[in-house]
Amino acid sequence: MIDRAPVTEAVRAMLSEAVGKPCGVGALPTVGRTPAPLPYLVLYPLGGDVGGAPLGDRSEDAHLVYQVTVVAGRTDQAEWVADRARRALLDRAAAGGWANPLLVPGGRVWGRALLADDGADPSSAGEGVVTYALRVRLSVGST
Repeated sequence: MIDRAPVTEAVRAMLSEAVGKPCGVGALPTVGRTPAPLPYLVLYPLGGDVGGAPLGDRSEDAHLVYQVTVVAGRTDQAEWVADRARRALLDRAAAGGWANPLLVPGGRVWGRALLADDGADPSSAGEGVVTYALRVRLSVGST
C-alpha cells in the first residue's frame, strides 16, 4: 500500500524549496509562528486511486491528484509564482529525470501530469488577493 501522507509532504517540501515561497497543506503556511506574507502556495490533496499489486508482484501504484493554489497580491505576481510552481512540478533535467525530484520514503514518483491550469482568479483583487490554481496527477510506485 502506498501511503498518501509521505507523498503530500514530499510535494509540499519540494514546492517550497523549488519555488522559494512557503507552502501549506490545506491552510495558510506559517513562517516561524507567523502567517506567511503574500505570495505563498497552498497544496490540497484531492483524491486519486491506488492499484493493488497483481498476483506474484509486490509493487503497487497510486495515482494521486493535488491542487496547487497560488495566493498573491496581484495578477502578475500570481502568474509568476504559478509559472515557477508548474516548472517545479513538470520540468525535466537534461539527463531526462525530473528537475526537482520528489523524495518519498518507500515510493518512487514515476509520472507527473498537468490536469488543469485554471489561471488567475482576480475576483478578490480589490481586497489585495489574487489566486491561481493548478491541478496535477502524480503516479507513485512502491519500492
